[in-house]
Amino acid sequence: MLLAVAFGIAVVVWAVGGERLPGGRWLAVHLFTLGVLSNLVLAFSDHFGTTLTRSPATSPTARLVLADVGAAAMLVGVVQGRRVLLAAGATALTAAVMWSWWQLRGMRTQAVGARFAWIVRAYERAHGMFVHGALLGVLMGLGVLSGPWYVSARIAHLHVNVLGWGGLTLLATLVFFGPTLARTRIEPGADDRAAVVLRHGATGLSIATLLLLATGVGGVLGIIVRCLAAVALGALAWAATATCGAVVRAGLRSHGAPARWAVVAVCLWFPAVVWADVAVVAYGWWDRLDALGVAVGMGVLLQAIIGVLAHVAPMLRGRTFAGRDRLVARFERLAATRVVVFNAGLLAVVVATVIGGVVGAVLSRAGWGAVGAVVASHVLAGLFPVRTAPGAPAVSRVVTRYRRDG
Repeated sequence: MLLAVAFGIAVVVWAVGGERLPGGRWLAVHLFTLGVLSNLVLAFSDHFGTTLTRSPATSPTARLVLADVGAAAMLVGVVQGRRVLLAAGATALTAAVMWSWWQLRGMRTQAVGARFAWIVRAYERAHGMFVHGALLGVLMGLGVLSGPWYVSARIAHLHVNVLGWGGLTLLATLVFFGPTLARTRIEPGADDRAAVVLRHGATGLSIATLLLLATGVGGVLGIIVRCLAAVALGALAWAATATCGAVVRAGLRSHGAPARWAVVAVCLWFPAVVWADVAVVAYGWWDRLDALGVAVGMGVLLQAIIGVLAHVAPMLRGRTFAGRDRLVARFERLAATRVVVFNAGLLAVVVATVIGGVVGAVLSRAGWGAVGAVVASHVLAGLFPVRTAPGAPAVSRVVTRYRRDG
């Protein structure tokens, strides 16, 4: 978690510094995907994999260190044009992910009667997608691919990393952890349905990635392949809709959970973004990919991280029941308002990315200001010291609420 925070600080620095810093916007994006996102995926997939399969706990520290050293070497290699460093870093990062995949596979194959073992299988597929995305990234970075094949590889790379590595992991986790964040119970039969649709959705994304890469052939054949890729992505969009719909309904039944509105918002953004991506691929609107990247990165991935922060911060920082109660109350205060402001700001940024111009610049500044203010408020709420009044009761209303909501 600390490694993800360190990369997150670097993302903010590069996002503010822009093109004035080495690597510019490209580096800011990859600091988030390779640093923040990859750390969280590796850490949480190990944690949930161990929990769901009832396997003995193992420390992922070595894998995380290897992944972070590899990511840092990759980024420095690209920025400074050192191909050897790029290749070495990519090898180390890929080795860490494959190591994690092997651990997850061992947990799943040894689990007997685990209800959610299929989620670990989804994590394994997400890990496999990262490896394919990393291979495409290295081929582009080393200059092996050029011209139309570079463009098609870049589009395939974006899809397999964002929707596969991050998106598939999040979708599988939302099935059981989304209702937990909202302090409610999973919808009956939702896990069985998700097990089926996510398997087909992951297969659709894998096929779409290969087809997107094949669009480099160009001409009429390239158009046909692109349309087939859109059809394959439709399987993932359908899976996201079915999975997120159940979580939204569970979240709306909840009362008093500070993270519930963030969970609902994430589950509304995710299928909307994937269906929009189906249209973008079908019509070849590649200039709209930046807007979709902002939507999935901020509306889905970052907002999910914020929701998790609101859930775990009271447990991590509250040393007593009363202290946890104070933190829960702090996150509950204006929770719905913060979600509205965040998503309104995000929508403004997405629209600004599409329309551009003077109006787009104004919308972008306003939107990023709103998003930044909400993120800062959550960080401060989690880090601000918690003071417990002398003689505070050992059992507080937060415990009562957890028992009531299950």
